[in-house]
Formats: sequence, C-alpha cells, structure tokens
Amino acid sequence: MKKILLVFIVLLLYCSNVFSQIQANELHVTYIGNEGFMFESSSHKILIDGLYNDGYGLFAVPEKNTIEKIQAMEPPFDKIDLLMLTHYHKDHCDPELINQYLSAHKDISFVTNHPAVTFINGNIFDFIMLKKQFRELTPERNKCISEIINGILIKAYGTKHLSYFKDSIDVEEYMYNASYLINMDGISVFHSGDILMEDLKNYIDKNGKWVDKIDIAFLYFDMLRENADLDYIINTLNPKQIVLMHVPPVYNDKVAAMVNEYRDKFPGIMFFKDSMEQKIFKFN
Repeated sequence: MKKILLVFIVLLLYCSNVFSQIQANELHVTYIGNEGFMFESSSHKILIDGLYNDGYGLFAVPEKNTIEKIQAMEPPFDKIDLLMLTHYHKDHCDPELINQYLSAHKDISFVTNHPAVTFINGNIFDFIMLKKQFRELTPERNKCISEIINGILIKAYGTKHLSYFKDSIDVEEYMYNASYLINMDGISVFHSGDILMEDLKNYIDKNGKWVDKIDIAFLYFDMLRENADLDYIINTLNPKQIVLMHVPPVYNDKVAAMVNEYRDKFPGIMFFKDSMEQKIFKFN
C-alpha cells in the first residue's frame, strides 16, 4: 500500500510539473509596475524596468514585498536570465536596488545603455566592479544594434525619450532611451520604453519600412491618442497583441474606456492595472 501511495505521489508531482511548463507558443507576463514586467517563455525569463521604488507621486510603484521577492529570487522571480533597463528615470531604475540585485546574483547579465550605467555608477561608488555582468547596447539616435545575450536575440533601438517642454526647453533632451525587440524562444516582444508616436515615426522615416516580426508590443500609453495612432501601429509594426503601459493609476478609468473603444478595431489590446497581475499570451 505504501509503495502504491509513493508511486501515486511521484506521478502526481510529475504531472503537475509537466502541466505547469510553459508551452512553446506561450508568453507569460507578470506586471510589476509602470513599465516594469517579467517576461517568461518556454526556456527564458527576463526582468525589465522592474527594480525601482519611486513613481514621482504619480506612477505605479511595486509593493515592498514584490521588490523583496525579486531581490531574493523567490518564485515567480526565480531563474531570471537577464535584467534589462530602458533608461534611468527613477520610475524605472533605482541604483541601489539594481546594485544589490546584481551583486547577489553574479550569473545575471544587465542589459542597458551606457548613459544608464554611468548614472548608476555615479550613485553607487563601486558599481563598476560588476562590469563583467554589463551588456551595454547603446545605438545612436534612430539607429539599431543587435546582440545575442544568454541565447536571447536582442535588438536595441536608439529612440528619443519623449519630450517635456518647460519655457520652450525640452527638459528630456539629454535623456537616453532604448526600445527593445526581444526574441524569446521564437516569440518577439517589443518594449518601447518612454517614447511618443513622433519618436517612433522619426525612427521609421530614417530607416524605412519596419520588417521585424512583433508578436506583442508593450507601448507607452500616450502613443495612442487617437484612432489614427492605432492605425499607424497596426499598419507599421503589425503586432498581434498590444499592451499599454506607464499608465498613471489616476488615468486607469480613462485608459480603460479608450482600450474598450480600440478593441472594436484591434481586439488584442489591453493594459495591466494591478501589480503582480499575470496574463498568458498564446501565439500561433
């Protein structure tokens, strides 16, 4: 009887493991906050823009216990392959948290750009000691470079950070932003970082027709201000799914209404409201 029970338990654990595995056509997404996400495919996990704790009093911030789980690599944040960062604003990047994370997990590569590394090093005196983990991708404005890192093909695009004008001066003129196209086991994930529609159009105008496949596009929410913007994304990037991000919680109802309207034209559009919300996307 004990042998039968033991065999049953082993089979149960085996079946549970098999059915919990991510299928080859799936991308599991965990929302951390603002533009912070964890992407998980059948054999890779990436954390992007997720280690921060300041939303400037406006943007969503992850709970303290979420940050603690990330730092301790507790599920679901175990077995991370890459830590990625689009730019170094405080609602995307906390130098101390990033330094602690990379110091504790020496096998994780840090994919970002040179200005971000310089900024973090300016805040953390000996951050440069971790340079073996750095994978700097810093294309010029409106240029693209690519590299395979830990078996993951990453394209980095030098897209201008969205502008914010004060007294006719763009206070974001010197802020460097990188958009990324990440190939995770054949699933192509685009993450815009902080750009507006005119920044994407400038890139495409200078480089010609967009040819890379995009299965799912994570876009700064204010890129889609009207139906014509959605038409441009559909006709240019041709994504199968769209996730709007960087939505201030006070705008949730407004953006939800906009998304419902856009679904008449593009059913695969959504946004996340709550930190640690998860969704499985399936692609043919």
